[in-house]
Amino acid sequence: MNTFDLNCLPPAFLQRVDELLSIDERAQWEASLRSRPLSVRWTGPSDDVSSGHDYLVEHGLSPQIVPWCSDAWSFATGSHASLTALPWVDQQTLFMQSLSSIAAVEAMGIEPGHDVLDVCAAPGAKTSLIRRRQGDRGILIANELSRARSRRIHALLKRLGVGNVEVLTGPGEQLGRTHERCFDRILVDVPCSGEGRIHPSNPASWSQWSESAIRGLVRRQEALLESACRAARPGGVILYATCTMAPEENEGVIDRVLRRARTPIELMDIELPLVESRPGMAEWRGTTFVKDVGRAVRIIGSDTMTPFFMARIQRVD
Repeated sequence: MNTFDLNCLPPAFLQRVDELLSIDERAQWEASLRSRPLSVRWTGPSDDVSSGHDYLVEHGLSPQIVPWCSDAWSFATGSHASLTALPWVDQQTLFMQSLSSIAAVEAMGIEPGHDVLDVCAAPGAKTSLIRRRQGDRGILIANELSRARSRRIHALLKRLGVGNVEVLTGPGEQLGRTHERCFDRILVDVPCSGEGRIHPSNPASWSQWSESAIRGLVRRQEALLESACRAARPGGVILYATCTMAPEENEGVIDRVLRRARTPIELMDIELPLVESRPGMAEWRGTTFVKDVGRAVRIIGSDTMTPFFMARIQRVD
């Protein structure tokens, strides 16, 4: 298979891409498929971040500073293999994580001592960064539906030396009832159709994709977000995220949860200076979303970031 032959992708998916992206954005997205974004973040001592940068330079790489994350670097050149061959990367002192994933945590505005819930936490990369931003203070609960995925969280946190995290196994939809008004910050990175990870070289990345599958995911996504809103304290912040481009799972979910307003919430601006982003869509295929959905952000695939969606929500009472 030609690695960059987009014609192997489902025609319905490519049609949606044409509807979602401008000509320039589509070219940007295609370029990101030809050179997949690479990034790492420092997991060593917080006061020794510069040694991570120096290490990468000493090994012939050209790390680019991420303006909105002082302990992460991206790479305009290099390969996945060249990074994973480095001992510090193998040991995960330098941890490979997408900037889109890191941005989700940074957009939460976590402060030391905040109590935080990660609703759909596996494999645990965001959980580990959340704990770092907490300054190892405050409660952190990482939840997953399956025991196997909970074990993956435990394993990763152990490898990274991250402690004081309670890992729960169960439906995230129930956390609003069992942990109502308990958290200052909540991450809801929901199961999604994963359109941001579709790649022509990997048939498995689109083998389960269909428009009917998208419709089937929406009900659970809404239930997870509504549960998270209940679990937030008044004034608390919920960050809803997906790695898909599908409006049904992004703006559509936010729109319907806002309209139902089972918990008093409002959308907030995401203030990270993400040059790859654009506001949430106003409408999709004849459905007009509430105006505030424009406060959400869509991250367009680029040489540094993979496609992603984020909405920052505050519980007001």
